[in-house]
Amino acid sequence: MRQFARPRFGASRVLHSRARVPHGGHATSRVALVVVALGVACLGLTSTGAVAASTTTTSSTLPPATVLAGNAYTRHFLDAQPIPPEARRVTTLPTPLPANGDVGGSPLVRADHHLYLLPMSVSVDAYVRAHLLKGEKVTETGSGSSPNAYPTYNMGVSVTCVSPHITFCGIYYQTTEAKNGEQELRVDAQVIYLPILHVKMPTDGVVRVTGYGLASAMNGSSDPTSVVLSRHQALTLRTVISRMQNLGSPGLCMESSLLLKINIIKHGKVIWSATADDCPGALAITSATSSPILDARWCPFWHVVGTFFHSGVATATKSDNDCADSQYS
Repeated sequence: MRQFARPRFGASRVLHSRARVPHGGHATSRVALVVVALGVACLGLTSTGAVAASTTTTSSTLPPATVLAGNAYTRHFLDAQPIPPEARRVTTLPTPLPANGDVGGSPLVRADHHLYLLPMSVSVDAYVRAHLLKGEKVTETGSGSSPNAYPTYNMGVSVTCVSPHITFCGIYYQTTEAKNGEQELRVDAQVIYLPILHVKMPTDGVVRVTGYGLASAMNGSSDPTSVVLSRHQALTLRTVISRMQNLGSPGLCMESSLLLKINIIKHGKVIWSATADDCPGALAITSATSSPILDARWCPFWHVVGTFFHSGVATATKSDNDCADSQYS
């Protein structure tokens, strides 16, 4: 059983349920860029009005244009989330609630939050579940506590963010009772919004792809099958890799298995290579000029890879990638 761990931050809490959501070409909250205007339009985002100055994070480790675009996307993304009509936006809470989310401590993360006060009689959980946006799903709930404070209740929402720039996005609701008898609500948004790399796999050599019949974190990958791609197959693989996202912050996995190797050989030497694993789902590339890491949880990539192998071989490669399709088994 694979365990995927992202650094959490916020109040100490116990998760009651959590689900990993397979990728189907878009970023979801597992813990992975149409222009911002298009991304906002596709989500149907609307503004709830500004009460406080933006708290969106900034970073000097990304191009300024990427940071600005990511910050704008995150603000609109947060504004679009369902909030009970009884809630009123505030700049501070009587009992401050800490930041909440699945990823933290990385300069790649764009983050923003809103604060609200509302009557204790309002169920934030029930309202959000009844008004989730298209493509959203509650994937975790939990509770937490800290000394001399009321318990906190948390809910994480898995989101489909339609943008090739985005490898991760998530929404997190956190509530607790305020000292004045009202209910506090903090809503956090997290987005990993990165430049598009457009990695170009060379095709001026022998392109050899190796899949595995068995993949185990304990015993390694075994029963390999290697195929040499035709010119058409190599160009198809090159195209799908060029469309893959930068993984950015891959996270940590307690267990991981090798699913795929790609070697490009010219004059008897490997000039370009890549390996893909099942967790965190990374395509790690090695070339003479760079070593990017792409998000290998993109299903079109695995669908292309699946066509390279005959039925009955490379079964782990075709079935352990979260994008298994019966036509490739």
